[in-house]
Amino acid sequence: MPAQIEPFQDSPAARAELVPFLREQFQGEGACDEAQWLRRLVFWWDLNPFADAHPCRGWLLRDSGRIVGYLGVIPTLYEDGAGNPVPALIATSWAVAESCRHAALPMGMMFQRLGRGLVMVDTTPSPEVQKMLDRWGWLPHKEVRRSLIVRGAAGGMLARVMGFEPPCLAAGRRIVTDAALVSSVCPARPRPCIQKHITPAYLRWYLQSPMREHHFAGVVDAAGMLTSCLMLTPRKLRGVPMWKVVDWFTTESTHDELHALVAWWMHQSPAKRGAWWPFISLLSFPGEEVWNGLPLAYTRDEFLSHYHWLPAALKGTPVRPVMAEGDWGL
Repeated sequence: MPAQIEPFQDSPAARAELVPFLREQFQGEGACDEAQWLRRLVFWWDLNPFADAHPCRGWLLRDSGRIVGYLGVIPTLYEDGAGNPVPALIATSWAVAESCRHAALPMGMMFQRLGRGLVMVDTTPSPEVQKMLDRWGWLPHKEVRRSLIVRGAAGGMLARVMGFEPPCLAAGRRIVTDAALVSSVCPARPRPCIQKHITPAYLRWYLQSPMREHHFAGVVDAAGMLTSCLMLTPRKLRGVPMWKVVDWFTTESTHDELHALVAWWMHQSPAKRGAWWPFISLLSFPGEEVWNGLPLAYTRDEFLSHYHWLPAALKGTPVRPVMAEGDWGL
């Protein structure tokens, strides 16, 4: 009997059966042991404030009863141009045993069928999967520009030489690094587009990731209403330590608050690992001008694999991509 595809029916027993397969398939740098994989599943499906956005948790491939393939999904929410929440799914942990590679395409088609009414995201596809997504009409985002900002006294000196003055926040607003101080999110949006749906619960959830250290810096008013924020992680790029901005969000019509947050991070950050690492890394996708005007010390063009699927009702709506999409860091 050929290998059979079936929906993953989530339960403690089903997770216990799945985890050894995932541990075996995903080796190398960043590999997880079985306990770490179980924590990830709890994070994706139990702690996730958007877990109810869709009931699907993926598909199994079985051969003679044994798991030989898995394609998982993480439910989340995006929002349309009017700010309305839109259900979405993030592809994750797609692996098929070499002996059953012929079944990979049918598994992908199971996922694709859900896109009739959902936004879908895949940010770690292999070259083979990239070709498949291109054929199916997914929206690719493959080019980015990386810019570096120098921190500390040297960064302040360079900023003065370049004539950069940090923007002032509006009266009553302040910078916070504790997401627990965010009580709500300002409903205004800078432009009509498809983008991640941000709530206080989502921010707190994302900061608890079992896979990567995340830090938050946001602008709130006296009532704790958020208007702009950055998500950062301490990483090394070719051995050079730096803070990478992996997500940004603003409800303002300008980028002034984001620039104020970057300027604040140039001189301050939480007293934890990487607190005084010398650089901030900023990424921008083509057409974005979000970091223009900052004292950028270095820029270069890079490539990545970042895809969105939009259902028919949202086709043609611009998408605002950020690095913190997909399962990277979750």
